[in-house]
Amino acid sequence: MESHWSDPMIEIDQTHAIDLKSWFEPANRATTDFPIQNLPFGMYRMVGSNDSFRACTAIGDHVLDLAAVDAEYKDNLNKLAGAGRTTWRQLRVALSQALSAVEMRSRIERFLVPMAKVELGLPVLSRDFTDFFTSYFHAYNAGKLFRPDDPLTPNFKWMPIAYHGRASSIIVSGTEVRRPWGQIITPDSANPIFAPSRFLDFETELGFVVGPSTELGLSVNIDQAEDHLFGVVLLNDWSARDIQAWEYQPLGPFLAKSFASTISPWIVTLEALAPFRAPAFKRFEGDPAPLAYLTSSKNNRSGHFSINLAAHLKPRGGSLQCLSKANYDTSYWNPAQLVAHQTSNGCPLNAGDLLGTGTISGPAASEAGALLELGKMGQTPVTLENGSTRIALEDGDQLILKGECMREGYRSIGFGEAAGIVTPAQQL
Repeated sequence: MESHWSDPMIEIDQTHAIDLKSWFEPANRATTDFPIQNLPFGMYRMVGSNDSFRACTAIGDHVLDLAAVDAEYKDNLNKLAGAGRTTWRQLRVALSQALSAVEMRSRIERFLVPMAKVELGLPVLSRDFTDFFTSYFHAYNAGKLFRPDDPLTPNFKWMPIAYHGRASSIIVSGTEVRRPWGQIITPDSANPIFAPSRFLDFETELGFVVGPSTELGLSVNIDQAEDHLFGVVLLNDWSARDIQAWEYQPLGPFLAKSFASTISPWIVTLEALAPFRAPAFKRFEGDPAPLAYLTSSKNNRSGHFSINLAAHLKPRGGSLQCLSKANYDTSYWNPAQLVAHQTSNGCPLNAGDLLGTGTISGPAASEAGALLELGKMGQTPVTLENGSTRIALEDGDQLILKGECMREGYRSIGFGEAAGIVTPAQQL
């Protein structure tokens, strides 16, 4: 298949061909997130087993143990993430050939396991978690609630703002999320109380998984930044807004966000996302141009990704409904810019580290990626299909993030889901 791009960072090859089929029929179904054109990486073990997790790829409704094509990375995706782009491409091609060539079926089929029979673990172990603030629309909408006359902080359009999160509370989809305790200022008191959060919220995000490490003291040029990105997961950075409101000044979020950050179990690689490139965000008239280390002609041309995201809520005893939808390409800052900025002062990155996008919101009201925005901080509660309303998540609510990439001429691919159910606060 002839590449539609001349830029080597966005290679499109035979593994992306829309007419590529697998001998494993579930991978060819139109509804699957995991056709042969996707081939994301994860970790699995059999349900009820105490065995160590093993590396795999998703194909249709099954997982394929990586031992089928490469025993070197069968036990550790951090090692694979650190191996670099040449290795990733070689493994992708090997998997694509193994699952498409009929003559390979007899050798490969025994490594397939139904997803219904496996437990999926964290795909990588992250030493560090940086959560950025990349969506102009989220920054503006949230800022408008607190600072109506001056919603954006002066630095937002100059650099990707971020805080350093807590990697120890990154959890895999399906893990329960316990309502956190914290200090809260109530409207009728000048002094804080210590109580369970009353304004628990979700955040629709993506997390970029770091590939090869960078060195202490060395920065990464924006045009080499993606060489240090392995792939993408869905990310819900659960937030206790009432705890956050009291603690965030002057150093930013802390306990309001460190109790849980849910990620999807599948890392969708940048290679799989090649057909879904998008230009860098087109700045508004009058906006400053990015400083030199945050821009290049290559990044301007194709530094972003078109990824459709949706947040769904399932209340206790109710049905699943969509709360909001947005596309990642509406975010002001893109992945290479995050890496370039994070390393600009010589800060090292390690394989498996997570770089969150921050809440992804689009320009329409229906594209808000958090209840804080959807409900305008309680001014306009969200009405659910069962008639109940929400300004914050309640115990028993299940929040599910989903993602999908679509483009004419290419096979759509998905991300699985990042799901978590809210459970009551610990009894103290």
